[in-house]
Amino acid sequence: MSAAERDLGPLEELLEERLGLSRASLHLGADLEAVLRERMRARGCSDLGDYRRALDRPEVAREELHVLAGQLTVGETYFFREWQQIEACVEIALPERFAARQGGEPITVLSAGCASGEEAYTLAIALHTAYPGLLPHRIKVVGVDVNPGAIQKAQRARYSEWALRAVPDDMRQRFFARAGADVALRQEIVRLVEFQVRNLLDDDPAFWRPGAFDAIFCRNVLMYFAPQKMAEVLDRLHAALAPRGFLFLASSESLRAASAAFEAAHSHGIFYYRRSSAPPRPARGDAPRATRWVARIHEASARVAEVAQRVSPPPRGDAPASPTAQRAFPSTRPPPTRPPSTRPPALAELAAIDRALELIGGERFTDAMAALAALPQRAAPSARVELLRAVILCQQGELARAERACQRALDAGDAGDSGAAHYVLGLCQEQAGDAAGAAQHYKAAASRDPSFAMPHLRLGLLAKRAGDLATTLDELGRAAALLVSERQERLVLFGGGFPRSALIGLCQAELTARGGRAG
Repeated sequence: MSAAERDLGPLEELLEERLGLSRASLHLGADLEAVLRERMRARGCSDLGDYRRALDRPEVAREELHVLAGQLTVGETYFFREWQQIEACVEIALPERFAARQGGEPITVLSAGCASGEEAYTLAIALHTAYPGLLPHRIKVVGVDVNPGAIQKAQRARYSEWALRAVPDDMRQRFFARAGADVALRQEIVRLVEFQVRNLLDDDPAFWRPGAFDAIFCRNVLMYFAPQKMAEVLDRLHAALAPRGFLFLASSESLRAASAAFEAAHSHGIFYYRRSSAPPRPARGDAPRATRWVARIHEASARVAEVAQRVSPPPRGDAPASPTAQRAFPSTRPPPTRPPSTRPPALAELAAIDRALELIGGERFTDAMAALAALPQRAAPSARVELLRAVILCQQGELARAERACQRALDAGDAGDSGAAHYVLGLCQEQAGDAAGAAQHYKAAASRDPSFAMPHLRLGLLAKRAGDLATTLDELGRAAALLVSERQERLVLFGGGFPRSALIGLCQAELTARGGRAG
């Protein structure tokens, strides 16, 4: 361990404990050591150890953690992002919550991790448009973020043109006005939102009182938390949601069926969550020993099967092999073991890929990236490793870096991964608001791998938003048929955390709603 690692270690532990950020995510954006040394000098401390000891004083920690949160957290967002979720909130969640809140009790929507306010203001615009005159007395919108600078920007309500790139022209004219080089939100919307500096990990019984919120938006936040801190936040959100209240995560995030406290729902072509009547998820150590062993055996078997399929894929036929046949191996004799120092590079890479897939399946994206970064450098990049990097970067919102990793995967010339690389490029383009560019890549992905279901699913949803009924029915029908035999690895990478049955159910529901054949 280097001297720098020894100096940073105690501070990384403190930042994980107090801000929730995983150690890997602390190094995603700013230069952590440079930031900490700048704060060390500002505090008049002699070294990082002295600075860490200064943070044991509550008054120093309170001030410094606010500053560090502003420098270490990523807050890039924009108005009308993932608009389908806003529509689901307005058209599904709010009518249900009005029916449940009798006696004039206000409906409260929380934007948790609101950054500079674009999400909270988008909610206010949508709710003000759908329910004029009911905000802020009958419907309340609250935005909280750990970064004081971001909250100050939200309260100023002045933004760049780039932040409005997804706002329809009629909404721009109605709710925004030019203010020099910036664009200002009109005061009729600004005064509808209450902003607070608040750490999601800090307990405040008055704010997080049971049933306080009818809907919570917590998008592009959980992915940066360490696993235990993520669990703590989810438990807090669950307790603060009203019975059958709504939780909206980013499309790149999901609970991956890990918590019985929430159940998945879908409408408007997207997934979201409802607070279930089940108790919150038990702590990891509370699970019965036998249950944990069974789960580990199943997980290990699935990972071994995936690696075996990559090394020697079964011949393709007209019908998918049965689950029993897919798990079968030519011999039950364990493979010979090798000391780690003599493991061939190909096996070392397969092991790293296997570990990365496991971590991606658990939404531990920064840890998955670290597992890939530990691989020795190769003269030529591995298409599979670059593809996994692209998937992780796309999940983390690092779209430009994800696109470069996709291009490296394509340049590596592995035809088996080219379809997946184009699919991730399509996701990047779609997240950036370029539906036409996304469609081109999805079509390229489907052309290169006709058995790949997910491009057809995305093309169907794009067509639905464009009002193209024929294409919607055609693409979603193809997706539903192909999902039956989609490889499990691709569901882990591209299924958004939802099982095969949920994705097929989404296709069938959309087909039925539009008069198509649901299969």
